[in-house]
Formats: sequence, C-alpha cells, structure tokens
Amino acid sequence: MRKILIVDDNKDLHLTLELLLKTLKNIEIYHAYNGMEGYNKMTSIKPDLTILDNQMPVLSGFGLLERLAKEKLKFVIVMLTAHDNVSDAVRAIKMGAQDYVPKPFKNDSFFLVISKALKLGSLKNSSSKSTYSQSNLSDKYCLIGESSAFITSLNDALLVAPTNMEALILGSNGTGKEEIAKYIHYNSPRKEKNFITLDCGAIPDNLIESELFGHKKGSFTGAEEDKVGLVEAADGGTLFLDEIGNLSMKAQNSLLRFLQTRKIFRVGGTESKLIDIRIISATNSQLLEEIENCNFREDLFHRINGFTINIPDLCERSEDIPLLATFFVKMFNKELNKQIETISPEVINKLKAYNWPGNIREFRNTIRRAVLRCLTKELKVNNIDFSMMKSTPKTKENAFRSILKGESSMDEKLDFVQKELISQALTEEDGNKSKAAKRLKISRKKLYSILTKLKIGK
Repeated sequence: MRKILIVDDNKDLHLTLELLLKTLKNIEIYHAYNGMEGYNKMTSIKPDLTILDNQMPVLSGFGLLERLAKEKLKFVIVMLTAHDNVSDAVRAIKMGAQDYVPKPFKNDSFFLVISKALKLGSLKNSSSKSTYSQSNLSDKYCLIGESSAFITSLNDALLVAPTNMEALILGSNGTGKEEIAKYIHYNSPRKEKNFITLDCGAIPDNLIESELFGHKKGSFTGAEEDKVGLVEAADGGTLFLDEIGNLSMKAQNSLLRFLQTRKIFRVGGTESKLIDIRIISATNSQLLEEIENCNFREDLFHRINGFTINIPDLCERSEDIPLLATFFVKMFNKELNKQIETISPEVINKLKAYNWPGNIREFRNTIRRAVLRCLTKELKVNNIDFSMMKSTPKTKENAFRSILKGESSMDEKLDFVQKELISQALTEEDGNKSKAAKRLKISRKKLYSILTKLKIGK
C-alpha cells in the first residue's frame, strides 16, 4: 500500500482530498491538522507522498519544509498554494517540495501532479539513490548567490522544472548553463532518469545523426555493431544540447523532425521508436541573428524555446563573489588538505574589482590556485596569481588606443587587432578552434593560417 499524508488545518479540504484520492488503487490515507503533527507523522509512518498546505497553526508548511531541510530528511511533497501566488510555488520547490497544486484546483490537474509525485517513490526507496544535491556538491558552484540577477535565473529554472516544457538557456561561456540544466532536471519528475549532455560543436557533421539517433550494424563504414543514440539513451529523462547554435543545417533538420514526431529511426534502420524525453538547449550565441543570417532554422528555434532562462555574467552579480569565494575555499580546503578559515577583505575587494571574462569557471580555477598557494589560515592577496588573470576591458581599451595611435605600421596594427580578436575567441570557446572559427565567421583552415602567421599559442 502506498501511504499518502494530508497536512492541512481545513477539515473540509481533508474530506475533499480523501474522496479524490480513494479513486486511486492501493492507497492508504493519513491525516495531520498542523505542521507539527505533520512532522511527527512524516517521521513515523514515512509516507510515499505528503500533500502540504502552508497556512497552519503551530508550524506552517514553509516552517515544516525548513525543519525537514535542516534535519536533512527527504520526502516527496506536493505543496498546496494560492492560485495567483507564483512566488510561494517557487519558494516551496526551492525548499524541497517536488511540485505544487494551486487552489482551487481542477481534478484532472490534481491527479496529474499526484500521479507524477507518487512515481517518485517513498523515502525508503529513494534514500539509497544518489541525487544531484547530495552527491555532486562541487557541481553546484553556479547555484550559489543572492543577487537579484542570479535569483531571477534560479526562479525561472524552478518554475519550468516541474513541467515538460522545452527550455532554452542563454549565457556566456563559463556562466554555468549546464549546471542550470541539471538543476532543472533534478527538480523535475524526470530526476530518476538519465541526464545526458551533447556538445553540439564537438561532433562531426557526418556522425551527428548516428550520435543522436543511433545506428544499425553495417549502416556505414566503421559501424561494426548496433549503437543506441543519445536520444534513446535519455528516454524518460532529459537531453541537454549544449551550444545548439553550432549544429549544422543538416543536424538541425534531423532534430526538428524528431521534435515534431518524437520518433527516431536509427541510421540504417527501418523501424521507428517513440521516445519520451525533455530537451533543454543552451547557447552563448544570438540565435535570432543566426536566423536572420540563415544559419539557424526559425521553426527549430520556436520548438526548443518553450521557456527562456538568461544566465548573468559574473561581473553582473559581483555581490555574490564573497559567497562564491567562501564556498570554493571550503571545497578546496578538503580537496587540497588545507585549513583556511578566513579570506582577507583585500582579497574580496580585488576579486570584486576584476571583470571575470571567463565567469564562474575562471573564478573557480583562480580560487583553487590561491588555496594551493596559501600556507596560513587566512587567504591573502599574495596567494592570488594575477598573472593568470586576463586584462579587464579598460586595460584592453588602453592597449588598443596605444597601438592604434602609435608609430606602428598598418600591417602591425592589423596583426595586433587580429591577434586580440582570435585570442578572445579561443578563450571564450575554451581553446576549441572549430568553435572559435565559427565565432569569427572564418574557415578553420583560415584560422590555422593566421595562428601560424601570428604565432598565437606558440
């Protein structure tokens, strides 16, 4: 029997919910009329699902969620919220609820949410399974912050998480787009299924269909056995398409066909298979501009852009730097066997003054090197390796002015500008020359020629 606990001070609502829930099979219903009573029953009977209201005497619904979080107790919870109160719904999910039902609710919507929540299983069945928040602490670095820009992004992720809507994440390199995608997945009903990532710029055009949809043995040279594609491997879960703007037109056509039918054909195969996945896409490019330049299909854009989440650059959320610095110091204390207890105010000021073109990724690596260098219990400025940090925009602007106004020849000035643009593109694409060439709108062959001529990377 599956146990459902209703926690609400409204006895009439208890009656209504019980009548609805009794239409489900193998259900045993329990009741609690305030948050404290709900807490006691949750910890004693271990329900498979708790339906929780907020406004209650003794202990509110949010108070109960907070207590469960402090005690690290994991339950499957559906929160009852006011129909027009989106902020309460976001807050509930952020505090640990799996889903919410706005009041007054429609029976069909109610059963849909309850059915999904019941599938998540009871605490005793899920406690042994690793979850993102439990087992991947180091991957949560982009989810630390209190700035309004960051909270807006996080709230948007929480809003779309319980749904099946496709999501498009926009942000610069290093801002943590993949982590936001994981955050959506692990706060969704699909969290027990696979989360699979495809770097759209890393797969050759002639292999992209095989990578996405799989292939049959002998379908092309090198296909020595049947292969399951990433779409099929993600069945029931989430497929994350990183840098979707790098997909070739041929690959875009194949992806669009799948999104329209939700069916796959393995390369060389004749049988179709229906697939249930959610697709989350991400890009650092302006897809609307790519559409205008005929580099990206507009109909595909509308398919993947069910909901948009914008991720701010680190320089737009500098108030989060003290929190991030503290988080990383604690993380790397453990990794590097250090015992740093404090960070000097001067370090924080220096970190906040820098523009962080590499965003969280660059920040993380900078702190890691600083922790390794630190031999005391306080992280100080001399532990920061400033030689590894790129120039700020102001410094670059001064360098450009100095070169362009100087006595250098025209060829020297052009070489300088080319070198700066290529170096910046390579940095933003983490050294990937194919992606850098695409960003610069030149061929890969042309890029290699310029790299050799200007001795970039030598």
